[in-house]
Parts: sequence; structure tokens; C-alpha cells
Amino acid sequence: MDQKLQSEPEQLNNCRYLLDIDDNHIAVNDNAILDRDNPVSSELTFQLLNPDRVHQMVFNNPQMLTAETILKRLQNREPVTDTSYIRFFFPFGSDIGDFIDAERGKLITFETESGDWSVAEGIVEDRHISFVISCYNQRIIQTLFSVYFRCRNIQSYAPVGLTYVYAEIKNVVGIDDVIKVFPIQKKPAVPQIHRFFSDKTTSGRSGKLRLDWRISGAKEGQMTPGEIDIFRLPAPGVDVDVNRNMEYRLSIKGNAVERDAFVNLYVQPPNILQLDYDSATRQVIWQTQYSEALRLTVGTASSSVHENGAMEIQMPAKPQIVMRAQGLIYTEFAALNLLGLTLDKEQSFRSRIRIYPQYIHSKWIWKTEDTKEVEFLFTEDGSVWYRASTVSSGAFEYVSEKPLLGAKLVCTRSDGSTYPVLLLEGEVM
Repeated sequence: MDQKLQSEPEQLNNCRYLLDIDDNHIAVNDNAILDRDNPVSSELTFQLLNPDRVHQMVFNNPQMLTAETILKRLQNREPVTDTSYIRFFFPFGSDIGDFIDAERGKLITFETESGDWSVAEGIVEDRHISFVISCYNQRIIQTLFSVYFRCRNIQSYAPVGLTYVYAEIKNVVGIDDVIKVFPIQKKPAVPQIHRFFSDKTTSGRSGKLRLDWRISGAKEGQMTPGEIDIFRLPAPGVDVDVNRNMEYRLSIKGNAVERDAFVNLYVQPPNILQLDYDSATRQVIWQTQYSEALRLTVGTASSSVHENGAMEIQMPAKPQIVMRAQGLIYTEFAALNLLGLTLDKEQSFRSRIRIYPQYIHSKWIWKTEDTKEVEFLFTEDGSVWYRASTVSSGAFEYVSEKPLLGAKLVCTRSDGSTYPVLLLEGEVM
């Protein structure tokens, strides 16, 4: 390490170009934060700008040396005269003037703006951690153009105060070799909640949902309700029982600063958005929400299905399909008569039943074509049928203590002949 790095820094900033830094502050972690494995990470962005008084700056690398090769030669005190490079020095240790401790200094990474640049990993030497950045090929920086180098994952553990980063620029055509010194202010790390979320925020019935979080810089942390000490958990996340709509709060503290984040988890009733049948492709199509127990019945055959889907079916002997969606507030059934969709004039007949703990709400919807007379009838016991409507297209709703056994639609053509009776039965299974 050149001893002039330790001399008066202001005498070294006599460069004719601008190598500057966006923000010269980094966060300083303490023992409690590091022990809890949630350190605050900072980053520094260095920008090399060619001002108008320099025609062009040229980075040359005639031998196409990698940054690792250049750093190795410098360590062996071999001359590197024809290759352009920038070497950054970070003083390490636990004194007030140090930038970072040696172990966490090895975690620092550099990001460049293109793949033309290469970066050598940090090397600990002479109380400094050094990185070398070079360009594989020739790189010309024209007037008022720039390149950046971003130093990431700075997990500093050193006393609050002032320190320095040194940048040595060598063998760049158009400018003199120079060492640039950047004063860096170390400030206390403050807690941050980077995320607090659940992949699934809505449940259809009582169950467990996962809450996860990522934090940094905290000495204390609690999630409510439940007053859960998050630092006593084996991992940053917890399963919570959801049986009603609930707001969860994550609170963390550190360095006299408190941060909060909130997540709302919901219990929603099931919702069957679509249940249709395409007679041309013989496919039944469905879409649902908020149900964790779905069952599709075709005729008399039932099977569990996913939330959304499509399936080719044969016309069953009992020509209807039923979708059952189980939820916490109620269980919903949607049924569709298939026979009416296969007639020369489509006749649509469907129902939606919701079973609550205290009662049952039934609704039937129909739409007919080329009909002279239409009768909608329903039965409670299977023997007595009640005529509830004679409109050609409409809806009928009914509230009962027990499930209704069935409903039917009787359609008569204009010539007096009757379409086959459309029946919906056994929706509640």
C-alpha cells in the first residue's frame, strides 16, 4: 500500500476529471444487530464522468488482462503499465477511522454497468481491503459521458464517525494517474422492514396462512396479535390461524427508531364465477374463488377439481353438472342442465344454492328461445310441485330450512309440442 494514501487527502484530489460519489453515507451496525443476523446493508455508487475540458478518456487493455490478474501482479509488486484500471481501497478495522471490519469487508461486491468490465474480489492487505476494476477491451469515454461502479452489500461494523475510501486511477489515456479520496460518513443503522407479506391473503374457510418478512437493523421485533417475539422464531416467518378478517402488525426497534408494517388477511365466502358447458366441444368450464374444497359432479360421478379448469365430458344419464364450493360462511352449489343446451333451440336452466348454518337460499335462472309457454316449478318433497313462474326468461329465489329436492322447466313450442322437461335435482349432495 502506497504510503501517500495516508498523507493529507486534500493534496491528492488534483484530478482534471470527475470521479464522484452519489451519497457518501453508510450505515454502521452494532453487535446486537449482527448477533441477530439482520444487519443493515449500504451501497456506494461511484461515477466516472468525462467533463468538457477533456476530449476523451481511453481505458486500454492490450493483453486483455482480467482484474484478478492485475490485482495479483500488483500484490507481487510487478509493473502494470499498459493496462488501465481503477483500484479502490477501504480501510478495515474497529477504530473510528475505519470503514468496515475485515470479515464483513469480504462480503462487499462491485457491480459495473456492462459485461466489458471485470472486478477482482476484495483482498485484505496493509489494513486495507482493495478491489480492482478494469475493462477487457478498449473503452472510450467521450466528453460528458460517464460510467458507474456500484459497491454493494456494505455491512459495516465500526464506530460512528468519518472515514475514507481511496480510488487510484492508473494508465488511463487522457488523464494523469491520480488518487481520489472520498470522505465517508458512518451513521448508526436504523431498523428497516423490507417486506412483510403473505403469498395468499384470502382464505375461503378457517385455516392457516403464512406470513413472511425480511428486516434489517432491528434489536427487537414483535408481531401482533399474539405478541410473538420474532427473534425467538427459527426462521423469519410464521403460520397464523385465519378464522376471521384480521390485521397483523410487525413492529421492530433499533437505535431509538421504531418501524411498523401491516398485513390484512381475509376470510371470504366461496364464489363460483363461472360454470358453463360448450356443446360443440363437449367441455365443461369453471372458475371459482376463495374455496379450498371444490367438487364437480357430472351426472352422478363426482371428483375433486382445481380452482379453475376445463374438462371434456360425455352427456351423462342424469344430464346436469354441479359445482360444490365449501367455505367458512356458507357452502355454495352451482348447477346447470346440459340437455337444454343440446336442443335445436338452446334453453338455459341453472341454479345457485347457498347453504348457511340457519337457512338455505336457492335461486334458479332460465332463458328460453322460440317458446310459446314456459312453466317453472319446484318441489320440497319430490311429490308436490309448485308452479312459481310462467315467464319465458327470468329468475326465482326461495329461502327454506331444508334443501329443495328439485326444480324443472317445462317449455312448449309455438306449434304446441313440448320440449323435453329440463330438470335440476339433487344440487345439495
